[in-house]
Amino acid sequence: MAVYTVGEFLATVAAPGNKLGLHATPATPWYLGQSEQRGDLVPALYKSGIKPELEREVLRDYRQMSAEFAPTAGVTDWQLLTSAHLAGVPSRILEWSGNPLVALFLAVESLSADAGRVWVLNPWAMNELTANLSYVPPAESDYFKRYAIRLDAPDAITPEATQPMAFKPARATRNYNTQNIYWTVHGKAATPLSDLAFFMKRADVFTTAILIPGEAKRVILKELHDIGVTRANLFPGAASLARTLAYRYSKNYLGG
Repeated sequence: MAVYTVGEFLATVAAPGNKLGLHATPATPWYLGQSEQRGDLVPALYKSGIKPELEREVLRDYRQMSAEFAPTAGVTDWQLLTSAHLAGVPSRILEWSGNPLVALFLAVESLSADAGRVWVLNPWAMNELTANLSYVPPAESDYFKRYAIRLDAPDAITPEATQPMAFKPARATRNYNTQNIYWTVHGKAATPLSDLAFFMKRADVFTTAILIPGEAKRVILKELHDIGVTRANLFPGAASLARTLAYRYSKNYLGG
């Protein structure tokens, strides 16, 4: 399914088929925007060129070198994984938004000619299949600790968990609240979420995608700007404000 305007996108998101079984519940899906249709649902670690078995060394170096900015003594392995991810270290975490317009913005902001995509996820259905768990736990739970590599164990180069799982992280940064951020975290397996299969059930039980044609991005980005969905509002800070102002007075917004 392809959409060409914000209105079409919201109508498509609201369709029962894109609620993935949540249309009769108070819960809503999560959303993730990608600027290219060929993007898949694997975290940055598996796209970074870093061998997964070197993740432990990356995190050990991060613990050592980041002490300049914040104390690392007493920080647990799962807390260090979280801190490294928030700092931009390639991790096994994918960020999702509870607001579909946030995902739409990230899918179109590049204005590239490639088609973008907004993924839709039912995290409860995914957790039932991957972890036999009927809810989404917080990142502070024991479930999340199984996704952190033991940095003090000489033979532990992969996490205990194998399949991915959905979590609710603490929103310790402002953009996490403005974007309504949630997480899925991969375990040992690097399989994209959209390619998972369990007991004759495929990933389309809990995920689907909405296509954003490249030629629609300029119109959609302008519509989003006019309703306040901008980089300045989603990622508060001077750099984001500068990018938003540069767009606002460019020909991409003004035309011509």
